[in-house]
Order: sequence, then structure tokens, then C-alpha cells
Amino acid sequence: MMNTGRTKSWLPPYVLLMSSCFPVFLLKKNNFKENMSSPTHALVGAMSALALFSAPVLAQEPPNPNDATVYKAPEGQVPPVAPPLRKGSPLEHLANDPKYTSLAVGYKEGHTEGTDFWIAHRLIDPDGGQGWGWVRKPDQRWGNARWIALQETLGVAVAPHRHLQKAEMDANWEFKFWGKFATYKAYDPRLDEQLPVFVLEGYEVLGQAAPLTVKVGPPDRIEHRPSGASSRDNRPILSDPGVD
Repeated sequence: MMNTGRTKSWLPPYVLLMSSCFPVFLLKKNNFKENMSSPTHALVGAMSALALFSAPVLAQEPPNPNDATVYKAPEGQVPPVAPPLRKGSPLEHLANDPKYTSLAVGYKEGHTEGTDFWIAHRLIDPDGGQGWGWVRKPDQRWGNARWIALQETLGVAVAPHRHLQKAEMDANWEFKFWGKFATYKAYDPRLDEQLPVFVLEGYEVLGQAAPLTVKVGPPDRIEHRPSGASSRDNRPILSDPGVD
């Protein structure tokens, strides 16, 4: 067989088409009109434009209805906004586990080994903020506690109130918390403030405690004045003399 000296290679069609663009862009500026007047260059330019503006659109195949992992709505019913939670998933437990009216003292969840823990006091923010409550080290006073946003670890430990019928049912309860502070803060849009984030890895229920008398919120929280209040409340503006 005669060897022509050419090496056969295969490239996808779109690569060959895109490679044809380069002669057009490498034309010298001074000879642009002259080069483009050539039938060969005109053909190359047309093929380049075709390659650029007619790229194939890959259509996604519809899901296989026989696939067991694809959710199928019951016959005659409208599909829900989202498929149901999978059995055994952390979110399925949160949604379907029984809810209680109070927590069991001594109940533990997550990683509760070791002596490096925090004492936590739950409180619902009276100003409507999204903070969870306070945490402090066992050798600290509540005056040194930090007002936190709580980050749960799904599948390991979630906020204690997840097991209650209402979120406020664990107000003024205390816990041992295992975990750490995140390197970032959480933004509370309701009060326009940033809160340190405590990543919860485990906890133990200590029981109900007396309400604390420490300031609620982060140290830099601005005291919000009630609507309609004014700094002139105790200094009324007198009307002009002679005006009824």
C-alpha cells in the first residue's frame, strides 16, 4: 500500500469548525479586504460564523418512569411541590419523630464525650431576634456568657426544641453543649446584627432554671425605641403664645 505521508487523526466536528476560525482572525489588517475578496477566505469565514452561532444544544433526557429512585405521584393526584422525605434521612426524623411537651432531664444527643463542654441557657429573644440563647464555660459567670446563633448538625445533634411541640417550650432550660464556635457569624435581618455561631455537636439536658438577668443579645445591640416614642417625651413642645 502506498504511503502518502499523511497521518490520519480524528477530531470532533465542532473542533474542526472552530479551528477554521483562526485564519480569519490572523489576517493582516492591511490586506483584510484583499484576503476576504478571495473565494477561499470567504468560505472559511462563512464556516466560522456557522460554527460560532449554531453550536449544538444538548437536550436533557426525561427521567425514566421505571426508575425506582424517581418519585411518582399517586394515581389521580397532583404531584407535590417537593418529593416526600426519604425514610431514615435526618430531615425525615425531624418531621416525623414524636413531639413532646417537655424534655427529659439527662437526655443526651450527639457526641457528648469529654470534659470540654459549655453550659447553655435557652431564651426566646423578646425583641424578635433569631438568637438561640447564651453559652458560657463552666468556670465562667453568666455575665461573661455569649449570645449565640445555633448551627445544628443534621444526623448528629439538632436543637433541643426540635423534639418539642413548640419552639418556645424549652425557654429557660439549661443544657451541656459540646461543640465549637465557627469562624464566621450569622446575620439576623430582623434586628440588623451579627451573632457568633455555635456549631452544636452534642448536648445533655440539665433541666429548667431560673430566668437570667443578663442583657439579651450581643454586646453591641442597639436598644430599639418603641414605635412612636420620641426623645422629647419628657420635654413637650409648647405652642406659640396666642395660638389656641
